[in-house]
Amino acid sequence: MLLKGAAAPGRLDKLGSGEADRSGQADPAVEAYQDRAFPSPVIEFSQTRNATKAALKVDKHSGVKIPHPWEEIGPDTLNVDTLGTQTFGPPTQWSGRITALAVDPRCGPTDCKLYVAAAGGGVWRTNNALSVHPNWKQISDDDIPTTAIGSLLVDPTDSSGKTIYAGTGEGNGSSDSEAGLGLYRSTDGGNHWSLVPGSLAVAKDRSIAAIAVDPNNPNHILIGTAVARHGLSAHSGGRFTPPGAPTIGLYSSSNGGASFTLALHRPQDAVDPTSANGSDFFRGGVTKIEYDPNDASTYYASMFGYGLFRTTNNGASFDNIYADTLSAGDLLSVRYEFATAKLSAGKTRIYLGVGNQSDAAGNPTTILSEMYRVDDARAAGLTNAGWTKLSSSVNGTPGFGAYNWCQTQCSYDAFVTSPAGRPDEVVIGGSMNYGELPPYGGADRSNGRAVVMSVDAGVNWKDMTGDARHVNAGILFHSEDMHPDQHALVYVPTNPDIFFAGSDGGLIRSNGTFTDDSADCANRGLSGANLVDCQSWLSKIPTRLFTMNEGLNTLQFQNLFVDPNNPLTRAIGGTQDNGSLIFTGSDTWFLPVTGDGGDSGIDAVNPNIWFHTYTNTFPDINFHGFAPESWDWIGDPIFFAPEASAFYAPTTQDPVRGGQIFAGLGHVYRTQDSGGDPAFLDAHCNTTGLFGTSDQLFTGNCGDWVPIGGAAGNLVTGPAADKGGSYVVEIQRALDQNTMWVGTRRGRIFVSLNASAANPDDVTYTRIDTANQPRRYPSGISIDPNDPNHAIVSFSGYNAYTPDQPGHVFDVHFNATAGTATWDDISYDLGDQPVTDVAFDAATGDVYASTDYGVNRLPAGATSWMPAADKLPPVAVYALTLASGKKSSDRVLYAATHGRGAYRLDLPKAKKK
Repeated sequence: MLLKGAAAPGRLDKLGSGEADRSGQADPAVEAYQDRAFPSPVIEFSQTRNATKAALKVDKHSGVKIPHPWEEIGPDTLNVDTLGTQTFGPPTQWSGRITALAVDPRCGPTDCKLYVAAAGGGVWRTNNALSVHPNWKQISDDDIPTTAIGSLLVDPTDSSGKTIYAGTGEGNGSSDSEAGLGLYRSTDGGNHWSLVPGSLAVAKDRSIAAIAVDPNNPNHILIGTAVARHGLSAHSGGRFTPPGAPTIGLYSSSNGGASFTLALHRPQDAVDPTSANGSDFFRGGVTKIEYDPNDASTYYASMFGYGLFRTTNNGASFDNIYADTLSAGDLLSVRYEFATAKLSAGKTRIYLGVGNQSDAAGNPTTILSEMYRVDDARAAGLTNAGWTKLSSSVNGTPGFGAYNWCQTQCSYDAFVTSPAGRPDEVVIGGSMNYGELPPYGGADRSNGRAVVMSVDAGVNWKDMTGDARHVNAGILFHSEDMHPDQHALVYVPTNPDIFFAGSDGGLIRSNGTFTDDSADCANRGLSGANLVDCQSWLSKIPTRLFTMNEGLNTLQFQNLFVDPNNPLTRAIGGTQDNGSLIFTGSDTWFLPVTGDGGDSGIDAVNPNIWFHTYTNTFPDINFHGFAPESWDWIGDPIFFAPEASAFYAPTTQDPVRGGQIFAGLGHVYRTQDSGGDPAFLDAHCNTTGLFGTSDQLFTGNCGDWVPIGGAAGNLVTGPAADKGGSYVVEIQRALDQNTMWVGTRRGRIFVSLNASAANPDDVTYTRIDTANQPRRYPSGISIDPNDPNHAIVSFSGYNAYTPDQPGHVFDVHFNATAGTATWDDISYDLGDQPVTDVAFDAATGDVYASTDYGVNRLPAGATSWMPAADKLPPVAVYALTLASGKKSSDRVLYAATHGRGAYRLDLPKAKKK
């Protein structure tokens, strides 16, 4: 069961937590940022700005574009198999991470506008949100120059519901929360947007995590900024704050956004450019702002690490009405979320969620997340002592339903809401309690408690995470269930029993009715306090939950592997927190395996052998295509290897030799039989326990990887001044039998001419980089299919930090006899912007390079780059895959975007010789 649940350990990519990965970093964000910044400790804002300008210049370069535009191939719809769900529930549908939701106050049964903010996909709108199959439209691409959105607000002073605000940059405490470009406003329901001019100066290098508008004065605008980052990486996110970034906190504008002033802030950990991650983390970020429903001169704001603040004079002064009493050594800072509720007699209630605490190393402590309530939020002298604790650590008591509600991920996924007009109702959302989910075994007392509701002011709690639909009841627990990580929830104004919940897996809606499903507790083998919990929590659950993800293309791809024998109809791609997805020729994709998705591949000889990885180099193999029940874990030798690897590490399918796969750590590791004997792996290393058993998992017997090259094959040893250290980050095999190119994190490039040698110790390497090539992150290697000694190599980072080693794209020819290489810098007018991957089209001689802003093309013989083609949004492209079929018309270039799914480009015909 571990790897059915590898969704759980796979969350590390988002946590800014101190849980260490194989790289030895306390946070994969550190790895990614260092890759971009190296050899400088920081990425200056000027570098990001100049990279943006460089990208815009390339867009204006003249030349003959490819006549075919980019084709969006989805996933328009991602179908998730039963084994991909958290509860072995019925097949469902997911999309990418949602950060914020806003509903039109005039929402009705047949006309309900809902606005969705996606972490990397921009702003979307549906006009029929209450339909079983809502229609979605992307509404921000034309006017908002970033796809990273952190907050949404429908202006409460506009009765038409047409004035909407979008705060760019994601405020969640995660490693891939990207910094934004200010606050944007629409006055026509999202059809057009314009920058709120004063916001850029206070929000650059930051996110806007919260927005509020004075209910009596539309020109009085409040925004809360939080820690975010620049410099998207090809392998994992990055979180590092450049020096000179504006102070985070609460900003106020009294002139409609023409200018903003800092109204509230507290000291935050200063950026330490000598540390691996800046050491500022999230302390001081404002995540929510709400006006008092009884008094428009009073509003409240929650702040990472400092608690809940109140002003009763519209911002002239503030009281800290719930203060952080936890350790100042908390590495991530405690997150606070809250909701206001209007009581009788003019009093205001507040529900407050207090996140868990971590220690100075970022590890969870015994101080776990709690819930509180106060019934007179404007009372004078309100302090921590004035709050009623609603949660309880005692199993079997009513308050246990809200205890540890966001677990170790409170900095990342947490919300608290209360619907208008229902002061006794509160809904909180966080992370999934995997140990309580049937059929995992153990205390299967809940449906996951990712979202729970109370209708008696926080005394008793009900589990909203799964609905009451049962399929094949008694065999497996089958119901529609929510995704593990929850970020936002809004209600239909006229019927708050209907709510929309946004998570890492997209959007889901309740149908507005509830059911007593406590009888199901008798099927779970429970007793004592666990049975009491279950019967209470399941006594009121949604009758039905509906996924709303069809047409919402916001998935964040890491990469794509295209079947060379079926380049137009078969591919597999890893995504962040949404598994490895299967493309079969339509924009409806399939998810056969959950968790985080890294590299993947299809065997060169046997098309029924597929593999995928979670994070690092942790692989599953499938000897039966992509059948969901047939994935076998083959990662034991790598899992126990004493070498570091990248958070998303290269794991490369050999393009011509069947059974051969390579993985990058300190050495290149290799299997030559797809991980081992299929019969043994199917029988003993199955990750679902349905096709075979899992009795040999993590015993050392699942997988047969070996390091190649002997002692000399450790490619990262050596002094740092010689580009040493770290791990292998690029592996590419040529279309011959033996040639392999390898790149390490600090810029070393090697060629092996016998990578397939029967004796792994016999494999040898020739290092071909010199001191003249960048000591920066090699982000892509594309080998000429007609010449294994010729490749295009790209580097991330900035020329400004290695002025004596400039260049982002190189044309490299290796002389195998002399053991040397010629390097021609073909960056030309690409500008000083990091390149995330490259692809060489041998049929035409054209070179393609992906960046944070799209894909560019260098025509053969040209010295000026240009956009590859039209109709690709300005989105970060993590990886390029060029696939050639049996016919010249089958030559296609795939782009794996981080927030807008996958795109494909038909390449021009080969030039006649």
